[in-house]
Parts: sequence; C-alpha cells; structure tokens
Amino acid sequence: MTRYVSAGIFFLLLYSNAAFPQTKMERQKKYLQDALTFNIEQRFQPNTRRISVQDSTWADWLKRTGELPPDFETMPSVPMLPEPLVLTRNGKDHPITTKAQWQEKREWIKKEYRQWISGHAPPPPKDIKVEILSERTEYRSKVQLLQLSFGPAYKGIMTVELMIPEGKGPFPVYLTQWTHREWALLAVKRGYIGCVYAASDIKDDTDLYQFLYPDYDFTLLMRRAWGASRVVDYLLTRKEVKADQIAITGHSRNGKQSLWAAAFDERIGAVISSSSSTGGDAPWRFGDPQYASETIDYVGALQGHWFHPRLRFFFGHEDKLPVDQNLLGAVIAPRPLLYHYSTVERGLNSWANEQNYYSVKKVYDFFNASDKIGVLTRMGEHAVAARDVEKTIDFLNIHFKKAPQKWNNVLLYPYQYRDWEQHNAPARTEAAHIKPVVLRDSYKDTNAFNRHRQQITTNLAWLLGEAPPGVKAVDAGSWNSPKADWITNIVPRPVVKGAKMIHLSPYSSIGEHIDGVLYCPADKKGNPAKFPVIIYSHQYAYSTGFSKGYDKNGRNGTADLFAELVSRGFAVLAIDLFGFGTRIEEATQFYQRHPHWSKMGKMVRDLQSCMDAVEDLDYLDESRIYLLGNTIGGSLSLITAALDQRVAGVATVAAFSPWRTSNKQYESLRTYAHLHGFIPRLGFFAENPGNAPVDFGEILAAVAPKPVLLIAPDADRYTDIKALQKVVGQVSDVYGLYGQKNSLQVKYPHEINRMTREMYSEVGEFFTQLAGRYIQTDR
Repeated sequence: MTRYVSAGIFFLLLYSNAAFPQTKMERQKKYLQDALTFNIEQRFQPNTRRISVQDSTWADWLKRTGELPPDFETMPSVPMLPEPLVLTRNGKDHPITTKAQWQEKREWIKKEYRQWISGHAPPPPKDIKVEILSERTEYRSKVQLLQLSFGPAYKGIMTVELMIPEGKGPFPVYLTQWTHREWALLAVKRGYIGCVYAASDIKDDTDLYQFLYPDYDFTLLMRRAWGASRVVDYLLTRKEVKADQIAITGHSRNGKQSLWAAAFDERIGAVISSSSSTGGDAPWRFGDPQYASETIDYVGALQGHWFHPRLRFFFGHEDKLPVDQNLLGAVIAPRPLLYHYSTVERGLNSWANEQNYYSVKKVYDFFNASDKIGVLTRMGEHAVAARDVEKTIDFLNIHFKKAPQKWNNVLLYPYQYRDWEQHNAPARTEAAHIKPVVLRDSYKDTNAFNRHRQQITTNLAWLLGEAPPGVKAVDAGSWNSPKADWITNIVPRPVVKGAKMIHLSPYSSIGEHIDGVLYCPADKKGNPAKFPVIIYSHQYAYSTGFSKGYDKNGRNGTADLFAELVSRGFAVLAIDLFGFGTRIEEATQFYQRHPHWSKMGKMVRDLQSCMDAVEDLDYLDESRIYLLGNTIGGSLSLITAALDQRVAGVATVAAFSPWRTSNKQYESLRTYAHLHGFIPRLGFFAENPGNAPVDFGEILAAVAPKPVLLIAPDADRYTDIKALQKVVGQVSDVYGLYGQKNSLQVKYPHEINRMTREMYSEVGEFFTQLAGRYIQTDR
C-alpha cells in the first residue's frame, strides 16, 4: 500500500520501536511476508523441473519445511562486493596474508555457498562402471560414445562423447555440455580432446540424481556441476588425457554450472564461463532492479530449480547475502579463468560483470597469477559465434603452453578512485577549505534563503568539477531520415503504444552528438499545439540504457512507462545516460580526457542539451519541461533542476540516500565517488561524510519552489529512510517560505528499490496536474 504524506508531517512516519517486530521470530515472519510480496510467483516453462525431491515449487518448499528467512537485522550489511582477502573471526575482519588463511576462507566460501545458493552435493561415488556404446573414426579422430554408471545400485548414469584427435598424447581436454558439441569440434581441431557430457537442457542425465540422493539438497545447476566431476573421475583414468589440463566451459546456464564445477573440483585446470550472468559472473548485489538485469525473484520464478529456495529470501536484501559471485570466482584462483560476455546483453549488466572481475583479480594478484584471469567482451546478443569460441580457445592455449601469445583484457569500466585521486591533488587541497552549506532551521524570508541558495549551487558546482567550454547544438531533429546507432539493433529502442517515435540522432542530434528518441502522442485529436515534455533519466542500466528498464513480470518496463505518459498527452524524450547503453565506450576514457570534471557534470550538461533541443522544436512546449528519474537518474534529475531554471517540475523514484549520513549499510557517498565514479570529489569526504559540501537536502531546497514528487520505497536497501525523512522535513520548511508546501510531495510505498506499474500512474498523475489540465484518453 502506498502512503501519501505531506513533507511537513514526515516525522509521523519515522519507524518507532513499537511499529517494528521485536523478537527474532516476529522479525523473521515479517521478512517472510515481505518475501512473499516482493517476489513474483513461480512461472512454468517446458523445461521447468522440481526444485527439490519433495517440492515442485518454492511455495511447496516453504509449506513443507516451515523455513523462515534469516534474521536480517542481525546480519552485517555489505552493500558493495564482499572482500575476498578478508577473514572474519569473532566479528572482526582480518586481512589475509598467508596461503593457509586463504584456504580457510575458501572453505568458508564453499560452505556458505552450499547453504544459500547451490545446496549440498553427495560425496564422490566409490567407483564408476564404463560401457562403450559406440566407436568410430572421423577425420582422423576417434569418437567414442560412453555411458558411465555409479552411485546406489549404479543407477546414476552420465552419457559422454569423447573425440580424441590423431597423434601422440596426452592431450588437454575441452570439457563442455551436450548443447555445445559444436564448440568441442573447434577444440578438437586445435589439438584438444573434445568431451561432451549430458548435463544440459537438450540432454540431461543429472535430473535423476536428486532421487538417487534424496538426503542431499543440491540444485539442478549443482547436480550438473557434480555430474561434470564424475566425468573428470573417468577422464583421469585415460592415458590420452593430460591430467592437469582439463578445461571446462559452457554458455549461459551452462556457463554457471561450469564455474560451479571448477569452484568445487580443483582437478579442473581451467574454466571459461560464457554469458553466465546471474549465478555466474554477475554479482547478486549488482543484479537487483536498479541494475535492470536478471534479479533473484525473476530468475527464481522462471528457473526456480537452478538455485536453492533459500536464495529467494534475499531479494531486496542482497547486501545481507554472506557470499557473492566474486567469492565463487575467487575460489578458482590461481587456475586460469576467463569471463566471456557481450557488453550489451539484455540479461546482464556489463558494469557489474567487470566489477566482479576486479574483485576476483585481487586473489589472483595474491597468488602472483594476475595473467591467469581474463575478460573477453564482445558486441552482440546473447548467442556466440565460432569467432568467439576460437578466442576462448586462444586463452586456453596460452595457459596450457600451447601458444606463446599474451592475453589482453579489454576493459570498459576502468575507473578506480585511487587513480583519479592521484591526479587531483589540487582538488583535495580545495576540499579542505570548502565550507559545507547546511540548511538552517529557519529563514527570515525568501531573500534570506536565496542568499543561501547561491552558496548551495556554488558548492554543488565545485563537486561536479571543472566543466570544459562548450557550444549549443542547433537544429535538433531537422533531418527527415535520421540515422540510428547500430547498437540499437541489439537492444532495440522501445516501441511505445500510441506514440510516434522520432529519432534525434546523427546528423541532427542532441547536444554533443547524443542519440535520443522523442515519443510524441500519435493521435493529434484533442492535443495542444505544443506538447509538454518529460525528459526521462534511467536507472543503473549499464548494458541497455533506457531501452529495457525493469518490470517485475519481465516485460519491457520502459515502453509501458512511456505509454502511460504519452497517453496523458506528454512527449517523452529519452537518451542513454553517459556511460550507459550505446554510450559505454564514449565514457571509458572520460577521466583521462577530462581529469578535473565529473561524469555527473557531463550528465547534467547532457540533460541541459535535451532542454536546448526542446527549445529548438516548435511543437514542444519549452515552458513545460519536466524531469523524471529512476535511482541514479533521479539523482541526476534533482541536481539538474537545482542548476537550471528551465525545469518546471521533477518526479523521482528511489533517487537518493543522504550523503552526510553515509555509513557501512548505506554507502551513498562512496557509491557516487568510489564505486561508479559519478562525483569523485565526494570521495574527499568519505571518512567524514558530515563535511560534504552539500547534500540532497540542500539540492532539493535549491529546486524550491518547483513542484517535486519523491517516491521513496520504504524497503529500499540503498536508502536510509529515517535520514531521508529528516531531510524532507527540513526542505518542506523552505517550500513553506514560498507558500508552496504542497509542491513537495513524498510517497513511501512499501516496496524495494524498483519502479512499479502502480508508480507509472502516480507519476503520470503528478505531471498531468502540473501541466494544468487533464487530457482525455482512450484508456
């Protein structure tokens, strides 16, 4: 249920001790209620399996086991990736400095991973029986089809196809699943034994294992990984096999199981994980709705059998998950590991994948094996081609000493705060002399506040850095046949019901050669001569920009959001934010090109360029320009509104947590400075966030008295709701100076950090009222 409040009575909504469950059991029941609310219901597809021996669905498992979520209140919050080279003992973190300490950490990681994500697999069988089903020779290679039998009464089977090239062995092994037999053919050509095993959707011998071992709760992916280990058992008996050069690879869900197999079986000498995403190379912490990739609830609903049912408890509490995918990757060190994926796949977030790599690399550095971890990115959709597979075999050749080349990692998000800091010593000196601007408890009148407003915007401008000179673009949208960026063929721009799509693209682009799309109501009947405009800024959707958005039912959220706004008579203008979607490579070297500016400063300039374009187009109303932003797009919208008087109103969803109350649970300041590099100068205040030159309270006050709608979900793990509510109360007093307290509207729906369909209409209604009329629609 959404709670509607005026900012002046925000304190009534502060969580009181009496309002929140007190006992552990009460808290856990409340967490379960939330989990049932926030998670979407299980879907059923042709390949859907049981999630356990006893249970068909997550609901069945909950009913049978009676399990409750963990007591999240007592668990540490780790909003960023958990540090691999830290050992926690008695509640204290100790840096890992010895191999023995790392081995202790490895065992802890595997134990926790089994508990929360993969389930527990049985021990290896004592022996394996082998039956040769067929044998032939093709193109000077021996091809054998085998059946391995093991386990209780030898009822466990695994079908294996071996392709052994002509020549004197032993040979390295290229181990992959039945789905990827063609990959193995490429490897045989390169001097590998191709080994294909039946643990994929098109042929799966592992599903029976859950019935053979009913006392073990291993999930489908863990069963398949365990099945791969049974193949390794057999391979090590073959004289043709080079025992220390068994590599495993797979794509998508098979890329996940390949990582899991290598993490839990040290006999596997190398692993290549292709587009493994959720549960593979994509951290859970960077896979929630604001990152517009596959979330725990979505993958759990569609593929509930892949992961342990307990994992679904952590949707909305990802920061409480004891382990993450970076720790799984770290367990593989120092064996060769290659992460392979497309930077613009719709099911992943390429920034998150690269952060995963940086974290895992710390352990490889610890082993002086930095060259053994690699990243191979491609530009394309989810599927891979032979050219991609050949490159992954190149990686294996290098590390199996079959080729003298060196591997080169091409990284797209290389920003490191320490590197930036080294090149900005003068700014640190300036920071020591910046006097923070803090909203006063009261102001005599608007003139007194306006003097303070000038200090706010001055400090905010300093945070954004030294903007280079620029020139406005002209004639936006003047070409009749504009050319769209080819990347949008991979991640297509939304097709919006009831809207005419107008590409503002080269050679009639926005601002500094920015590709944008304008959606105008297609039916001119009853529409005004000039459309009011909403400029939309998306969430942390690095791979897809504004194209995809988030929808908890898996649909294209952006298209439906825009349809809601267009149906109300608004034109919607959208661009990919700087560094996102089609603009990833544009931002890669930003701080080498502009060491004293900031990415947020560039984003503000881009939104101002959007407003310039609105002024150029005679069918748009430049007096009614509104900003709508989700998560980081919300922060950007508020900052832009504080600096540009052309903004007539702002609506945001999950836009911010105050910087000055940043702490280990709500790492708002470090998120902007250290993690994403949006505002590096904030990093100077990381140890004393209370000294930040401005905060969102001041920024909001600088927007006054323009109408603002803040939707702040009360279960957003990124937001310190109490601190936000306090800020809103102070800002409300500023709006009161102008007699406009009602112009600051705040809503606290019981939701996590996502923009829901209910919010579409709330935002639409807010803007409709601002536009001064209700537009008749056919809805």
